[in-house]
Amino acid sequence: MIGAEAGEQNAIYRSVDRVVSVLENICAILAGIILLFMMVIVSLDAIFRYLFHAPIAFQYTLTEDYLMVAVITLALSWGFRTGGFIRITGITNMLPDRMRAFVFRLGLALGFLYVLALAWTGGGAFQKVWATGEVRIGVIDWPVYLSWIWVPIGCGLLAIRVLLTVFAPTAEICADPHAESEI
Repeated sequence: MIGAEAGEQNAIYRSVDRVVSVLENICAILAGIILLFMMVIVSLDAIFRYLFHAPIAFQYTLTEDYLMVAVITLALSWGFRTGGFIRITGITNMLPDRMRAFVFRLGLALGFLYVLALAWTGGGAFQKVWATGEVRIGVIDWPVYLSWIWVPIGCGLLAIRVLLTVFAPTAEICADPHAESEI
């Protein structure tokens, strides 16, 4: 009976993982497109500035306050899923698998709480600037909510991924995919 329950839990984990992976891939692709656009607009600004003495006046604000926020936060969860994090394993490698899995799960649970707090706080900030209609005054009056919307989306998706990893099978929690690249 226990084996059947574990198999069912594993099936649920895999189903949720597939859905979250699709969302992460969409966000990562969107982040890549935004990054490409950011590179083009910064390059055009440099060309216009030095060749024609006519910079793109809104480029700096758009890039710094909007596009960079989107690129970083939208790619967080995908980066975590694909191993883009630092895992310090000096002590944990000396532990038995069950204890190592427990330590990793505990660390992930604490990380989940932290990332969830970031998503929640970012969502509150987004709600505030959305409700007040706050704008950043400049060449273009940019609505501030367009900068804040990415924080709860990216951090919320990362929180879901970290929580999902807490419930991952022990073999996946303890596996170190980059062990061969260690010095």
